[in-house]
Amino acid sequence: MGIFDGIRSAFGDLSVKSDKDLEEEREALRQRYVSHKNVDNELQRIENEMHRYDVEMVRRANEAYDRENPNPPKRVHREHGRYLPNDD
Repeated sequence: MGIFDGIRSAFGDLSVKSDKDLEEEREALRQRYVSHKNVDNELQRIENEMHRYDVEMVRRANEAYDRENPNPPKRVHREHGRYLPNDD
């Protein structure tokens, strides 16, 4: 067990939870955040925890996109900008 595994287990590993569990737990945190009064910076701790959930959900969404689109089209940028016409 490496140092990162110890840190991950101390904070609770979100990568082993299902998508539905992540959404439900994040919603419970959001409800707590909305209804809570700021006592001893509890709101900051809740906000940090919600950010952890957001990061994990975005990571999963990006991995799903990469699996669905293994060879995405290359983006084309023109000399005058992305959406401007090339009428010189």
